[in-house]
Amino acid sequence: MTKASPTARSRWGRYALLLATLAAFALLLGGMALPRSGRAATSTNFLRGTVTGSGFTTIKPTAIAIGPDGRLYVADLVGRIQALTLDPASKAVIAIEQVASSTDLQEVFGIAFDPTDASFPPPVYVSNTLSGSVFGPDGLAPDGSYPGKITKIDGPGYANKTDIITGLPVSNFLHQANGLVFAADGTLYIAHGGMTNAGLPGVPFLRAEVPLSGAVLVANPSAPGFDGNITYDPPAPNVYATTVDQVSGDVSVYASGLRNPYDLIIHSNGRIYLTDNGPGGNDGDASTGCDSQTKNPWGEEHPPDELNIIEEGNYYGHPNRNRGRFDPRQCVYHNGTEGSGPDWTGPIALLPQSSNGIVEYTASTFDGKLLGNLFYVGLAGVLGRVVLSPDGSSVVSHTENFASGFANPLDITMSADGTLFIAEFDITNMGLDKITFLRPPTKQPFPADTDGDGCSDQRENGPDEKLGGMRDYLNPNDFYDINGDGIIDLFNDVLGVINHYSLDGSPPYDANFDRGPSAGPNPWNMTAPDGVIDLFTDILGVIQQHGHTCL
Repeated sequence: MTKASPTARSRWGRYALLLATLAAFALLLGGMALPRSGRAATSTNFLRGTVTGSGFTTIKPTAIAIGPDGRLYVADLVGRIQALTLDPASKAVIAIEQVASSTDLQEVFGIAFDPTDASFPPPVYVSNTLSGSVFGPDGLAPDGSYPGKITKIDGPGYANKTDIITGLPVSNFLHQANGLVFAADGTLYIAHGGMTNAGLPGVPFLRAEVPLSGAVLVANPSAPGFDGNITYDPPAPNVYATTVDQVSGDVSVYASGLRNPYDLIIHSNGRIYLTDNGPGGNDGDASTGCDSQTKNPWGEEHPPDELNIIEEGNYYGHPNRNRGRFDPRQCVYHNGTEGSGPDWTGPIALLPQSSNGIVEYTASTFDGKLLGNLFYVGLAGVLGRVVLSPDGSSVVSHTENFASGFANPLDITMSADGTLFIAEFDITNMGLDKITFLRPPTKQPFPADTDGDGCSDQRENGPDEKLGGMRDYLNPNDFYDINGDGIIDLFNDVLGVINHYSLDGSPPYDANFDRGPSAGPNPWNMTAPDGVIDLFTDILGVIQQHGHTCL
């Protein structure tokens, strides 16, 4: 009998080990359901992915916005702002322009664009500051200082950085100027955090409320003679106290009584909607009058957050004794669960704890089913949906878990094609920071096959993954049908990939059997060939699709 050569023995030994490994994996996979993306039971299923490409990275993204130029602007906590040009279909990053670096700004929590300014590149307005606890003891704002500001970034290459509003208050614990939005006439609205937990200083909120804290502020930076330099009496640096008065600056309170409003929008119905964080359980007493107080009147550890309609002059329940000197209703705390009363305005919906970014859905995708809906994100990892009444004054339905599985999402925005972008702010420091997108599938008439992978667009947009559904009709690598017979079977596809196993791209490597790592929530949404055929990416990738068909 002829003996096999050492090379042949090595090759067959490798295959035997590989097949044994695969058998074990097959037994494991046989008892498991294929993973699905986290979706609510709805006919409005988005395709989920991550914004990547051209070396794009983000570290603790705090604010995102789509600019008038269609680019996605991403701000990091440390002050870096990047403008991303995205591929319209795949949402991959094609180009990156740096708008600001961490040496220019710190703690950016809001991004906005003035619709009355047609300059190019579009000027970027951001709220930013140096506050307490984010950067540790060396990063604390000096006691008594008012370092909050709104900065305009414009000019060729975004070379100009001008502080157009200065002197905004900053708490010693993360509350400051947050979301920004411009009205059509150039009026700027600023969601500004309060200095206290519920009206009175206490650990960890050590500073008292002051004239411009805990409110929606209003200014018009493009008005002739606009003065954005806010000053106080006594002059800064001074303590934060109920006796501090604003003496200059064309910035005023539009609506009061907000504890830490993170984001706000002007809806197409003309109303302003805002998310507001409720108080912590033991982070300071609640003011019940200009000279009285109590501990935890909400009777629970964390009262719910709020969705509010903001109207000029209204008081929403977070006390500010500084303004209470002239408006006594602002001395009294009101929980969102109380609803509205004669002296205060309650929320139109109660939201999960730490609900922050908010956006109106303005695209006609999904046959217009989402038009005018509000979407918000909460640090608990959820995307919520709010359906408004026809006049926008109340809530018809509220889904707290429209989608889930996000890593501490902080902000949300939407592009013209109906894609939602979500900034995931990793509070665990485990490298989970990213921008996730939820893209509406584009319906194509049967039997179109845009990506040429042998599975029709109609099938790939469908709900059943075993019939080719829950895939991306623009991705040619997500249907692992090697020989094009419409079904992923054992002999042609699974064994075909195994027979071309190659960890270095040398023969028997064949690019037709190769896929790159998975992308998105489903393991069969693969990327382009990566030059190797390995166990986890390629062999297990085709095994997970075994039996899937587009016949």
